[in-house]
Amino acid sequence: MTPKFVLPSSASLRRVDRFCLVDYNDDEVPFWDLLTAILRSELAPIKDIPSLLEALEMIAVTLRGTAAGVDFSLLQEFMSRRYIDNCAPNFFRDIWPVVVDLALEMPNLFPEGLLPSLSSTGITQIVFSRKQVACLVIHQFLCSLPPHPWSTESFVDLSPWYSIASNVHRGAVDAYLTALFTYFERIVSYAKENTQTAHFETNEWPITFSMRTMTNEDIHRIQGDQAKGTVLSATRVEVVNLPESQTTPRLLGLSDGACVIAANKCFGYGPSGTQEELHVGATPEAYPAVLLAPPLSDQQVLICRGAEAMVSITGYGRDARLGDVLQGSVANSDGMRWNSRTMLFMDALELDTLPVEGGCPIPDICPSPRLSREMVLKAYNAFSSDTYTHIVSGLWGCGAFGGNKYIKCILQWCAAALAGVPELRFIFSTPEQHRFGKELAQLSTELRVDRASVHRMVDILVDLKDAAHAVGPEGVFRYIKERISQ
Repeated sequence: MTPKFVLPSSASLRRVDRFCLVDYNDDEVPFWDLLTAILRSELAPIKDIPSLLEALEMIAVTLRGTAAGVDFSLLQEFMSRRYIDNCAPNFFRDIWPVVVDLALEMPNLFPEGLLPSLSSTGITQIVFSRKQVACLVIHQFLCSLPPHPWSTESFVDLSPWYSIASNVHRGAVDAYLTALFTYFERIVSYAKENTQTAHFETNEWPITFSMRTMTNEDIHRIQGDQAKGTVLSATRVEVVNLPESQTTPRLLGLSDGACVIAANKCFGYGPSGTQEELHVGATPEAYPAVLLAPPLSDQQVLICRGAEAMVSITGYGRDARLGDVLQGSVANSDGMRWNSRTMLFMDALELDTLPVEGGCPIPDICPSPRLSREMVLKAYNAFSSDTYTHIVSGLWGCGAFGGNKYIKCILQWCAAALAGVPELRFIFSTPEQHRFGKELAQLSTELRVDRASVHRMVDILVDLKDAAHAVGPEGVFRYIKERISQ
């Protein structure tokens, strides 16, 4: 059984009182009492940026026993810029007290002091209120959470965004921090206005994290009669060309669709500008996903519903930067339904690190089981998680993971058809991607006439293995057209 994540309010989490914060005689005392003393200190109140950073350092030392690696220089720079203007909110007068109160509600919000863990054999869905999620996000900000109880490359807190030394993608991190502090400001404004979402009740606006796991029976069913009876063109392919990558609301699958998050198996956020990090970094309510499940297996996908984005981000990687601060859901009059937003976390194979048979120039198909893994175990698993009017995706796994864009788009198309998704919407944002999008649109037009089945298409891709050297990485669509017409 997957171990549960221990929260800072758990009585089992005990630490040495290095700063003489509480009047206990024990060698180790409950960490929660120490954290409360730091946040509520009357002798050293948190009233400005220096005192906040000092408190964060005390939390780090108390929890981990060392200040090694503790650096808040980028956080300090960001907050100094954001709250220096007299027109800006007064963070320490108006926002910080509400943030602290919500952080210290953890024992009431999570009475067991533990988070349930998602797994294939136990809990498959966890539903939080927005208030519970906000409490977790604040503790991620405070870096007051202990390490994961499982091996992972994900980050448990937001400390990777705080150091100038570790951030070469400054534009992306600036956007992430803008999203975070916008989120804090909205929590306070909702509370003051006593609006419906400020109540954070689960029945009003749940935030749901789900783990979906495929079984061998599922795979055999899908690869057999279901694939033979499903026409690929049953799913319409739409190509959307943008001048630059964006995460604007119209590209997120709102309100009755879903958006593919091209995740790592250790899903979550970080200090760079990958597609996954851009979507999660813009959406604080998605941060707690990293606390709920170990790395994804071949058979698993993670789904997050109801997380509201605070900002849009323009660009990608080193070019990523803040786009717009989005209108809050309470004041939102454009009909966007954030409470039904669906994020499909599905990792792709890291093909650049895997062995390839016979020097095959198209690693996605060599060996052939990789096709099944990507289509059945990942894309179909995600796309069939609900009834969607459309799925928004892109060049899934075709960047640092070394995937072939022709193969990956065809596999997503096959998965969407099998899952009964009416429309698969591909977003392309560079001149090279635009040229590829034109090829994809032409292929989809031709296949609407030929009405090839998913089973037939997969057979063609499997056979491509023997012709890969002659076809080459860029000739996949041409090869498909030739085979379909035979």
